[in-house]
Amino acid sequence: MSRFFASNYEYESGTSSEEEDLLSSSSEEELLLGSSSGEESDDSFFNESEEAAQESDYETDDSEGKPYGPDWFKKSEFRKAGPSGGAGNKFLKGSNYPGSSDEDLSDDEGRKVVKSAKEKLLDEMQAVYDNIETAEMSEDWVSILNEFDTITRLLVRAHQQNMGTPSLFIKVVAQVEDLVSSSDLNEIKNKAVARAFNTIKQRARKVARENEDLLNKFREDPEAFEKETTVDLESSLDTGMFGAPKPATLASIASATSEVSFFTTLRIVMDSRGKKNVNQQDLLRTLEELLVMAKNPFESIMAYLTLIPLRFDVSSTLSYQPIEQWKASYNDIISLMNILDENRTTYQVSELAIPTDSIEDEPTADSNGVKKILGSLFSFVERLDEEFKKSLLNIDPHSSDYLFRLKDEQSIYNLILRSQLYLEATLPQDEQEKLLARPFIKRLDHIYYKSEKLITKMESSAWKSVSASHYSSNFIAQPETIDNEYITKLVTTLSQVLSKNTDGALRKRAALYNIYYHALNIDFYQAKDMLLSTNVQANINTSDPSLQILFNRVVVQLGLSAFKACLIEECHQVLNELLSASHLREILGQQTLQRVTSTGDDREKQCLPYHQHINLDLIDVVFMTCSLLIEIPQMTAFYSGIKVKRIPYSQKSIRRALEYYDKASFQGPPETSRDYILFAAKAMQKGDWQKSVAYLKDIKAWNLLPNVDTVLENLTERVQVESLKTYFFTYKRFYSSFSVKKLADLFNLPEDKIIMVLDTTISNLDINAKFNEDKTILVIEKGDEITKLEEVALKLNKEVKIVKERLNPSNNHR
Repeated sequence: MSRFFASNYEYESGTSSEEEDLLSSSSEEELLLGSSSGEESDDSFFNESEEAAQESDYETDDSEGKPYGPDWFKKSEFRKAGPSGGAGNKFLKGSNYPGSSDEDLSDDEGRKVVKSAKEKLLDEMQAVYDNIETAEMSEDWVSILNEFDTITRLLVRAHQQNMGTPSLFIKVVAQVEDLVSSSDLNEIKNKAVARAFNTIKQRARKVARENEDLLNKFREDPEAFEKETTVDLESSLDTGMFGAPKPATLASIASATSEVSFFTTLRIVMDSRGKKNVNQQDLLRTLEELLVMAKNPFESIMAYLTLIPLRFDVSSTLSYQPIEQWKASYNDIISLMNILDENRTTYQVSELAIPTDSIEDEPTADSNGVKKILGSLFSFVERLDEEFKKSLLNIDPHSSDYLFRLKDEQSIYNLILRSQLYLEATLPQDEQEKLLARPFIKRLDHIYYKSEKLITKMESSAWKSVSASHYSSNFIAQPETIDNEYITKLVTTLSQVLSKNTDGALRKRAALYNIYYHALNIDFYQAKDMLLSTNVQANINTSDPSLQILFNRVVVQLGLSAFKACLIEECHQVLNELLSASHLREILGQQTLQRVTSTGDDREKQCLPYHQHINLDLIDVVFMTCSLLIEIPQMTAFYSGIKVKRIPYSQKSIRRALEYYDKASFQGPPETSRDYILFAAKAMQKGDWQKSVAYLKDIKAWNLLPNVDTVLENLTERVQVESLKTYFFTYKRFYSSFSVKKLADLFNLPEDKIIMVLDTTISNLDINAKFNEDKTILVIEKGDEITKLEEVALKLNKEVKIVKERLNPSNNHR
């Protein structure tokens, strides 16, 4: 009888699979021979003679020599013959029952088979295999999908119990993979079944790829592979290493580190790193125990060089390293550097060291008696900094968690400075500038976007943290007082060193860091000259996305720097092209990590933590204010008949905003920053500079500027000047002369300023006007320009013609 029927039948709970197995013909024969020969059973199926029982061994038909019908599914204990020759019962066992004893008679429940957790798990996996085999006959892909999900959960339980990967699991994977490959999706008409088929196809492919080696081994020799119950996690370990007859698991490593040598256990951990089905937490615990066991600095250094990267590997699949693990990694790096500082005349960790054949062998001492161990100390610091940045990108920037996390930036900066000083003390003198590029660029990465006050605080704390190490820098020595002059020298020196000894990308990044710092803290013209001299913009479009983002940030910072110096034309010129882009947030790297379409490390490179962002509202307000001061007078001059050179404008210019405003059927009070600038523009068109300045001062974004009072003062004077020009362009057609004194009182400007502004405007635009000899009156000479009434009449006449053409289209063809 096939197991097909037995595997699908649901027996009572609490019985084992052995109790539910069906009796073979040979077992029935033994039971019948052991029963009483003189009594007959009421059940005809159990009244077979000895010859009939022997014939059942050779019969292939299930209807002869075996129970059938409903009695087939009875438990084996109830089908066995009792002492009276009738149907047996486990509660009525007699002394003549085969295998019975006096002890059995006193046991009401009988003997139960106790199974281990491993055996139960294997039984469940075997049931899954049978269920899939059953569902295969009816092509029930929904059931196959459910069973495959079940066995993947069972695999997790197997790993939790240190069982490794059971061979039954590999057998099921091969079974499903063969079933999928032999089926055709086009033949499946039901949508739900087709969806289940696609799902199981993808999952089976993924699981097969993860267990490719074991699957190949199974297909090479299925019979030999099935003999192994499970595939041990560490089958390559020495079987006698821990005094055990079977391969050692990671749990045994963690508990037996004191029983073996230090380097033997360390080698096992290093060999186990990165392997599948290995509990990484066991490896961490083992290394932590090894640190306690370490008897000399060399053993401690080797343990830390293995422990630190392993901590990063544990969280490699996560979006960022958990903060507790990050702090544990930070403490490990600090401990390693403390050991290196205490033994700097004996042991040094260097990337230039010569590798040894075995980890037990200490390196050969050089002429100075120093043993150099192969390792990259700063790579640990770089990885720690990367995980710190990832955590900031994944934490809500508006929460208190972000602020608490941001406090760790000082710790990581201290570590960068300390590692730089250690490398300067251990690296060869002739190669220091080239090999110190990574620490230098990391230092600039943390300070270039900050104000001088913040950098001063960071540098002061960093130098205090490394004062006990007794290291000094050959490039930027520790000053007696850290002031703005030192900060400028620091940024300039680091950038110059990187520009001389690095490749193209790193050289450009260092130059852009320096330009950004100078634009933010020093001077616009100096930063502009530096940008033009480096010629970074020549091929920036072919550079790395992160470098393009940095370049865009530099351009924006240059524009803000020009605005802070009240250089309105320069600011408008710098920001005009950049702000014409529709995705300003993306090109500045200020989008959220979830919106980035790329995958891998490029996602983090295209995003910046929130505290590095440039306020977009401030950028918009600055550009629209510059557009207001430049375009409003030019628009007024153009509409008054003066020939002016029209400048290109973007979608965010004030001219475009006024066009939408004039088309709107309802104009409410100003609410946003753009609304305030728009109302300021309308007031300027009327020559009301006071109301225009009042609207501009109500914008809250100005508080983000460090010199807000100076900016608003310069902005007020510029609004007065541009309002004067607008007033002159608007009303010169209605007046034959202007009094300089009245204009000075109207716009609150000195008479000399009024004369200089109007004289420059008249000469630049070739306006028919001139001052009298005393320069107290500006006389307007009437020319060919039309009056306001004539301008309105011409517009109405043109509109009338358009309306006539629409109403009488047939007259146009005559």
